[in-house]
Amino acid sequence: MMEKRQIDSLTATRGFAALLVVIFHFGLECIPFKYLQQFFARGNLAVSYFYVLSGFIMCWTYETKKISFGAYMKRRFARIAPVYYLALFAAIIYILVADYTGALPLEENFGKKVFLDVFFLQSYVPGYAMAINGPGWSLSVEMFFYLLFPLLILFYRKSPKQFMWFAAILYIVSQAGYLYAEEHRSLVYSDIEHHIINYFPLNHLNAFVLGMVSCYVYNNSKSISQFFSPLLFLIFIVLAIIYTYYPLHNGTLAPLFGLFIIALAKNPPRVLKSKSLIYLGEISYSIYILQWPVHLYVSKLNILYVHIEGALFFYCYTAILIIVSAICYRFIETPSRKWINGWGEKKIIA
Repeated sequence: MMEKRQIDSLTATRGFAALLVVIFHFGLECIPFKYLQQFFARGNLAVSYFYVLSGFIMCWTYETKKISFGAYMKRRFARIAPVYYLALFAAIIYILVADYTGALPLEENFGKKVFLDVFFLQSYVPGYAMAINGPGWSLSVEMFFYLLFPLLILFYRKSPKQFMWFAAILYIVSQAGYLYAEEHRSLVYSDIEHHIINYFPLNHLNAFVLGMVSCYVYNNSKSISQFFSPLLFLIFIVLAIIYTYYPLHNGTLAPLFGLFIIALAKNPPRVLKSKSLIYLGEISYSIYILQWPVHLYVSKLNILYVHIEGALFFYCYTAILIIVSAICYRFIETPSRKWINGWGEKKIIA
């Protein structure tokens, strides 16, 4: 069966989403973002967008394809593991050198943190989600989705309508639970409460499943494509972020993200067909997962040799991050993926 081509307009949005997370972590006090903090301070919502997009793309890719669990997991591992482990290794080296030089003592339970990160388990254990390489917690959640997906796609194929009811109920129940937890958490927000509410994988499943529903709607709504305006749904999302006073995490905006994805796939704006934006989307995973270790090293080098501050430092760091990500995409991510996907394949000798 022929492989489905990527939807370029969706690929392009990944670069913007990754940079939103970078701004959220490191650039909120920089111009112009500090003047729009009500929006950019919610940049972590881009992770929920990634989850919805992941559900859409996974469903789009495997909707009619037979799944051999071993081959399927090999492809998923090849997609995320090489740069994930590179980022983890870089962070570990930085931490060990800092401990050796006395700059920063080794964290408690460091060995346990490494173990959990290596096996994508950090989001399951309270207090460990952000250990070592913070953004890696979302890959722990993504791996949870990958493991469940073969069952989810079987359910989806057997009865799409029942699957949509399941998705709707899951969304309502998960959001009710999330809002209840936020309303009744203790005044002193403990690490355990924060972890269970925000990082535990099951709490994000609704976003991934709604992404699969979005794929179904995309495939079965040819006659109403004119009603899907990417700009309209983008405006809705921005307004929802700016004007809401309720927590927006754990898939709260997943329905809007799903509609936005459908709109982009059906009526892609010309700007998202730009090769440079598509390329930025292609290297977005490296941008996202490398942002933390690159910031550690760039900050250290800046303190030792350069001494720039504020917005100038942030923009220099971001430029370096994009360059490093492009190099990793070219020389590590892409060849490693091909190499891992080739494991176990029989070579045909002519």
